[in-house]
Amino acid sequence: MQTLAQIRALLEEAGLSPRRMFGQNFLIDLNLMNKVLELADVDPSQPVLEVGPGTGSLTEALLETGAKVVAVEIDRGLHALLANRFADRPNIRLIHADILAGKHAVNPAVLGELGSAAQLVSNLPYNIATPLVAQCLLDTWSAMHGESGLCRFSRLTFTVQLEVAQRMSAGPGDEEYGPISVLAGLLGRMTVGPVIPATAFWPQPKVNSRILRIDFDEQAADRIKNAADLAQIIFLAFNQRRKQIGPILQRRLEGATGADVEAALKLAGVEPQQRAQSIKPEQFMLIANSLPQTPR
Repeated sequence: MQTLAQIRALLEEAGLSPRRMFGQNFLIDLNLMNKVLELADVDPSQPVLEVGPGTGSLTEALLETGAKVVAVEIDRGLHALLANRFADRPNIRLIHADILAGKHAVNPAVLGELGSAAQLVSNLPYNIATPLVAQCLLDTWSAMHGESGLCRFSRLTFTVQLEVAQRMSAGPGDEEYGPISVLAGLLGRMTVGPVIPATAFWPQPKVNSRILRIDFDEQAADRIKNAADLAQIIFLAFNQRRKQIGPILQRRLEGATGADVEAALKLAGVEPQQRAQSIKPEQFMLIANSLPQTPR
């Protein structure tokens, strides 16, 4: 792991500086870096996905576990720096790419390196944290149910902006409650780690962060009929969170009659007048399992 002085020296030698467009804020508090590793409890038998490795501070510690590390860096300069630093390490695969191939897919090249099962350990760039975590959970459900070419993530351990961490762990009625709250609640078991103050990063961001761990819950996930259908209904409901759930579903579902919607809501114990903010994750699952088709 690297001190601030070491990170500065590495960047200066390579003629680089932190780039805001890629959300580059390097964790420089080594005690908190150790907290990330402690919470991750890396299984050396599974590959580790690290997104945004930066100068390789966390990467060094992950390599010491003996696990294969697949490190994905979008910044060309940092990728070259990492390739030089870890040229003699056999258990790392560096990929210069965007981790997301569009809004709803993990980069296929990354999936090819990870294989059928992996774990994520990352100081995630703030701008991709929510879509990436959501997609890892959805991909794991799909892989568990036989879809090929996807990776099953046993656990996701990451640092993320405090506001995003609150959103991921929020419950019905909370201001932060949203689609990622529902998906994380239905597909995983969350462990909330310590808050990381802004001063623990360089350059210093304007907000604090938090460490989270989400273990994929196969038993709970197996109750979901189709995770993609569930996700579409959740996103539809929260995109119009001030509107009533009954009319939303009646307008936006092809092949579902008013009677279908009424029956699904009744089964879930949801009133047609309720808004997304008051509907529990379990109720969203029951609605999705009962309805015949997904939203348009």
